[in-house]
Amino acid sequence: MNPPVPESKFGERWSWLIAWAVLVAVLFASLRLWQANDPVAEAAGRGVAHLEDRLAGLAPEEARSSARKLAVLFTDNFVRPYADAARILTSGWGLIFGVIIPGAITFLGALLTHLVLSVTGGAAAGWRETFRVFAFNRIIAEALSVALVMMAVSLDWGLAIKFVLLFFGLPFVRLVVAVHLVVSVCRTHRLGVVRVLLLGVPGTIAGAILTAILALVPAAWFWLHCALAALLAA
Repeated sequence: MNPPVPESKFGERWSWLIAWAVLVAVLFASLRLWQANDPVAEAAGRGVAHLEDRLAGLAPEEARSSARKLAVLFTDNFVRPYADAARILTSGWGLIFGVIIPGAITFLGALLTHLVLSVTGGAAAGWRETFRVFAFNRIIAEALSVALVMMAVSLDWGLAIKFVLLFFGLPFVRLVVAVHLVVSVCRTHRLGVVRVLLLGVPGTIAGAILTAILALVPAAWFWLHCALAALLAA
């Protein structure tokens, strides 16, 4: 059995809770980024506006103002509700992939990891430290991902460069963070060589592959936003 790791009362009682509170804030910042760069909602809104312009343009010049009012009335009743439904649907995708999935993976990963460590020889620093390590690791992952996406979306680079940044950068961030997670867990609980080899190495490989694959979803989402912006600017 590994010797217990001494820890301050503040760290033992509150640091894990503070880490999870910060994690919630970071996840909702990620959700805000998903919603602000929604290619489906943006395309739907642009489509409705373009339809109104085309319908108003069919009328003679002197009746253009009245025709626009009729076009807006038509789209408000028959077209815009579908555009709003698309916006709500894509907001749900942002909630699922930006908050629910990463939050659930972090919580369940911390719970399962602590149970496995407890069964295979104990977790010297206690369950709070396990949950703190997982929350802090997710904070790093989401913060780096948000920074990378904001850089790719905001800077005036070519679409090919943005594609490379998103489709290779986001999975790479997850790979690096997965390795950091396993190293942090091993150091926090003072795991021996045997448990590092039997648990840490497979855990690193599985976690890196899973999170890298999941990172392709936001990569596709934000690249579509960049592609739509480039198309409209052309």
